[in-house]
Amino acid sequence: MAFIEFGDQGSPLDNSQRKAALEVIHEAKRPLLFVYIHGWQNNATSGDVCRFEHFLDSVSGFPEFTGRKINVIGVYIAWRGKDLTFPGLNLLTFWSRKSTGHGIAAANSCLASIEELAVAAHEPGKDYHHTVLLGHSFGALVLGNTISHSILGANGEGGRNSSAWDMAVAFNSADSSITTRQLMSELDYLYRYDPQKRAYVSRGNLGEETTAVSENRPALVFLQSENDSATGQFFPIGQEVIKSTNLHFHWQKVPIPGHHGEKVSESEFYTHTPGNSKYLVNYHVVPLGDTGPPPGLRATENRAFEANIKQNHPDFSFYTSEHNDGHERTFCRNGEYSPGAIHPPTGKELWRRWKFEYTGNARIPCWVVRVPKDIIWGHGGLWSDNSVAMFGALFRMEFPLGPGGIMAVPKPRTAPKSPDLQQLNRDRHAAN
Repeated sequence: MAFIEFGDQGSPLDNSQRKAALEVIHEAKRPLLFVYIHGWQNNATSGDVCRFEHFLDSVSGFPEFTGRKINVIGVYIAWRGKDLTFPGLNLLTFWSRKSTGHGIAAANSCLASIEELAVAAHEPGKDYHHTVLLGHSFGALVLGNTISHSILGANGEGGRNSSAWDMAVAFNSADSSITTRQLMSELDYLYRYDPQKRAYVSRGNLGEETTAVSENRPALVFLQSENDSATGQFFPIGQEVIKSTNLHFHWQKVPIPGHHGEKVSESEFYTHTPGNSKYLVNYHVVPLGDTGPPPGLRATENRAFEANIKQNHPDFSFYTSEHNDGHERTFCRNGEYSPGAIHPPTGKELWRRWKFEYTGNARIPCWVVRVPKDIIWGHGGLWSDNSVAMFGALFRMEFPLGPGGIMAVPKPRTAPKSPDLQQLNRDRHAAN
């Protein structure tokens, strides 16, 4: 695992860290690269390092990856998410750490680092290469604001570029949903959903097949725990304090993505995170009931992850296999983790099936998903076994298996050219 650290102004603290990470990627013949940006109350030496390391160790040990000689690589992007450590006073750093996260995202170095890492993983000669970006809390804020511009970056031919990374997932984002609404509005401007093709197709040129995006390949996924009080209850309070102290009382009305002209005050998006905005949430994880394990599993730890990785999910359903009781915390003791340690099965599996289901609002290649507490418990539950199992299903949806169980390299995701006004009006009338 490699580290890349950034200061409060977004400057890399040591460029040799990026060089070291790149060397690891260059040497890998079949890289599966995970780039993780931590959140509030964490840094380069906090407990999140251990949890991310355990995640990497778990993924690299599953038969689906060891049998194909996949090189699982992790890059931990660190910043000063932990400032004061005195109990109680550390909560007062909410505003300064949130502002720092925005500063890092606005600077050039974070995006440049992510793109250089992803390009290295995709260099010629590698017959397997995937780059997955992960962010949590204020780290999800950094991730979303860093990559949102590159998702829609224009090229010199009137079209838009594909991103160097393949998949991006933000867990319990602690950002206002203003920029997410803007991104979703842009995507709604460019795409419409075609139920026959199960794809997002260009509004501007219906013959532009190269820019169609399969429904299973969203550019960015927000996963929001239903019982995350940090973003659901305390974040709005913190934002209201900023509104009052900045004397910001006048807000313009802005369009709601997918609602064809309906507008609400932008303050609605300022005080709510993406996963807690009733105007942006477009998917829910819904229960399908108890079940049993599928045959042929070889893993002993978090077997639902293997079950989700080894098969495609055309109906967007997936498994979990554990009680969400926090047993994973025993893997990291005092911030220390032993790579390769054998973790026995919990002995109390609870197999369930779930499904990602579209439930309204803009149907575009950006998913904002509400997740039950049985999968992600609270603000910090992203590393639970059930959360990792769900991520395994998202991974396989993004990279489905082809004939013979071989994972084909997907076509680059590209955004279409801008639609004309007449086409937009026709789409609106059809929707109404």
